[in-house]
Amino acid sequence: MNKLLCLLLIFAFGFQSLQAQRYSKRQITKDLEELPGFENAFIGFLLVDPSKRKPIFEQYADKHMTPGSTTKLFTIYGAMNHLPDLLPALEYTTKGDSLIFWSTGYPMTLHPDHPDSTVVNFLKETDKKLYYWPRPTEDSRFGPGWGWDDYPYYFGAEKSVFPIYGNSLKFILDNKNKTYTMSPEYRGFRVSVDSLYAERSSVTRDEFWNEFKIQFSTNYDVDTITRAFHTSDALFTELLSNAIQKPVHTLEMQARPENHETLNGVVADSLYKWTLQDSDNLFAEQIMLMISGQQSDTLSTEQGISFTKTGTEVMQILSENIDLVWRDGSGLSRYNMFTPSTFGTMLYNWTYQYPGKQLAESPSTDFLNFFPQGGTSGTLKDWYGPYVYAKTGTLSNNHALVGFIQTDKGKTLQFVLIANHYTVPTSTIRKSIGVILEKVKKGY
Repeated sequence: MNKLLCLLLIFAFGFQSLQAQRYSKRQITKDLEELPGFENAFIGFLLVDPSKRKPIFEQYADKHMTPGSTTKLFTIYGAMNHLPDLLPALEYTTKGDSLIFWSTGYPMTLHPDHPDSTVVNFLKETDKKLYYWPRPTEDSRFGPGWGWDDYPYYFGAEKSVFPIYGNSLKFILDNKNKTYTMSPEYRGFRVSVDSLYAERSSVTRDEFWNEFKIQFSTNYDVDTITRAFHTSDALFTELLSNAIQKPVHTLEMQARPENHETLNGVVADSLYKWTLQDSDNLFAEQIMLMISGQQSDTLSTEQGISFTKTGTEVMQILSENIDLVWRDGSGLSRYNMFTPSTFGTMLYNWTYQYPGKQLAESPSTDFLNFFPQGGTSGTLKDWYGPYVYAKTGTLSNNHALVGFIQTDKGKTLQFVLIANHYTVPTSTIRKSIGVILEKVKKGY
């Protein structure tokens, strides 16, 4: 009798321990209501075990919410299905002693962080006269719903038909000696120095003119500051001429010649990883223009989105059943609205059918290296543990995290967590999200 009682007690304690470790739906709901910052916010949450093909938990999964930069996941998903493995850096044709070239929307030419000299070397080496056709575009410098006051910063760099140097200037400020260098150097960029010193150094710019003002700080640090410049076809041809050290003339054409050649640039997967890891807005916007350029002479974000929404079976299903409010490639637009379940469908397809690959019988994790990893890389370098692989999205009073979590039991779960309309610092929201992710890791 005593042995039986002991066995029952052991079983009871073991069962209670198991229950305590399990992160129940009731506990999740309580946390989504009571964790700091969540009390007055609109919280959408979807947690899915892809191997069972059904949600573990969902709250407001079918409600439209502001996604921020997690929009880039749809941009990259579309690009993986519609762009070649080697990205086209430019297209060209030759006529007699002339080489006529035009853009594909490719953003890597002499980029300050990931410099690619493919275009420059190609144009340097030719002995033909160079003529540039400014390819038509429907886009303005900024996307719909962007913050107008983001114009000086690299994260708000202007879209353009043919980006060069990431459409930005890199300043290195020597605060001790009150000197500076900038790259690229160009006589059209006018720089003045403020006679007053500040606690922190800064570089400001006039919105419509490439006139920059430097203010040095009172410390002795060396600061590196990147600022976007105001683009134009004329500025592009001058910067390109300076880079290749030969003249580039502008030419008008009605359309691309049917018989033309393509100069390939970087491996597509490299650009996709750089876009997601560092949440690069210019890359995402130009990728969307590149998608449209595969179908038309005109570069257009609207056309790129339309083609992406109808170009695969998964996107067709999403577009037919859910009103995708999608206005740009980067997520800078506050007009974008997606539902957590929309992200869930896209993540599920990535898990079982890596874009461009055949449908698999079991889930794959080959794509995780595209995502920032908690505590390790990209926008998650200072957040969460290495068991989290996810894309962040942040606009004022809105934060999203979309990706995958590897649990203590060896599962890889998909999750979408979007917090809209909160009034606390975003760091508070991030910490509360971290609490939920840690409990999911231990409880599943």
